[in-house]
Amino acid sequence: MSGPSEPLRRGLGLLMMVGAAFVFAVLAPIGLLTLPLAALVFCSHPIPSRHRLAAALAGGISLWWLAQFGDPPDQVVRAAAVIGTAAFTMAVAFTNWSLIHRSLVAIAAAAIGVMAFTAVLGTSWPEVRWWVESRIGVSAQIILGWLATSSGAKDGSAVGVDPLLLEDWFVVAVPLMADFFPATLAIQMLAGLALASVLYHRMTRRPRGTLGRFRDFSFTEHLGWAAVVALGIVLVARFATVKILAANVLVVAGVLYALRGAAVVSFALAMAGGPGVFTTVVIVLAILFMLPVVLPGTILLGVVDAGLDLRQRWSTPRART
Repeated sequence: MSGPSEPLRRGLGLLMMVGAAFVFAVLAPIGLLTLPLAALVFCSHPIPSRHRLAAALAGGISLWWLAQFGDPPDQVVRAAAVIGTAAFTMAVAFTNWSLIHRSLVAIAAAAIGVMAFTAVLGTSWPEVRWWVESRIGVSAQIILGWLATSSGAKDGSAVGVDPLLLEDWFVVAVPLMADFFPATLAIQMLAGLALASVLYHRMTRRPRGTLGRFRDFSFTEHLGWAAVVALGIVLVARFATVKILAANVLVVAGVLYALRGAAVVSFALAMAGGPGVFTTVVIVLAILFMLPVVLPGTILLGVVDAGLDLRQRWSTPRART
């Protein structure tokens, strides 16, 4: 009975990886995935013959993506991808750090490199932000125009959507999305590096570095101090640019603590025997439809785990008295 289940499990895993790569390509710049994947694969030997085409495809897509012309935000993303990929690959080759710590080092190196890159080119953060806000604003206007023209309502409103309310929402959301462009890029890099690492481990016979299990996800406690400092800057700083950059650090830290909280939940479910198909579907639906409630809860759980190490406490047998 165990023979057929293993190929089926691997097939489902591969299908999930392909689906995750497709979703990433839709939501984020594809080079943030293909560039680290190509770098990891080409730095490892041997590459199975059945995976050489995929490795060459990743490299070709990366070169095509890097060769494209673009506005300052595009140049920032490409510079961050190149610097982050180089730092991540070196961390894989020369350290025994966990995946998340390799990724954080890569993002820190990318941030420092991009700041130097923009300083050399004479580009400032307000200029980059202006470009981001302008492009998001154009996209918002296109969406509003499409909703108005595609509706059959006499007043031009889309079915079930009030254009005036949607326009008011865009007025507030567009500047916020521009403000948090660095955090968005950092989160996209985290996702790209993680997905590239998983694909890399499936494509090579002797991969370097370790992946670990999601339910064991953790990170250095120093990140908590970085979040505290960033919160202090947001509360007391007078310069808007400094406050915005600190707020970006807080957003990234919040995502990491949310992932840590989700890992604690995954660990607890594994200790309980693992969720069934129905339970898994219910959990996924709860996350999708109750995200405003689930997200703060997972962040709080991640913060509690950072202080109390819940998984270690749960897995350690209690001494009998």
